[in-house]
Amino acid sequence: MSEDAGQAVERACEGCGSRLRPSAPPRARFCSTACRARHWRRDLRLRKRVAAELDGAGRAECPECGTTWVAGVDRRSNAVYCSRRCVTRAWRARKESFGERSQ
Repeated sequence: MSEDAGQAVERACEGCGSRLRPSAPPRARFCSTACRARHWRRDLRLRKRVAAELDGAGRAECPECGTTWVAGVDRRSNAVYCSRRCVTRAWRARKESFGERSQ
C-alpha cells in the first residue's frame, strides 16, 4: 500500500476553491449554499452568453459611444444605451438641439 492510503484527500469547493470541511458528505461539491448559488448564477450567465454569441443576434451597439454588448446577458435585452452616462449624454444632446430649434 502507498503512504497516502490512510489519509483523506483534501477536496476543494468548485465555486470558490476553498477547502471543504472534513465532515462534508462525500458527494459535496460546494462549501456553502451561497457559494453553490453564486456558481450556478455565474454558469447560467456564461451559458446565456455563449448561446447569444452563437446565434449572432445577441449583439447590440450603443448609438452614443459605439460600445458593443451581448443583449440579454450584459444588459437588458431591449437596452438602447450601454450606460447611464451615455443615456445622459444623448439626452443633453437632444435637449440642446431642441433649445436651438425653438429660439
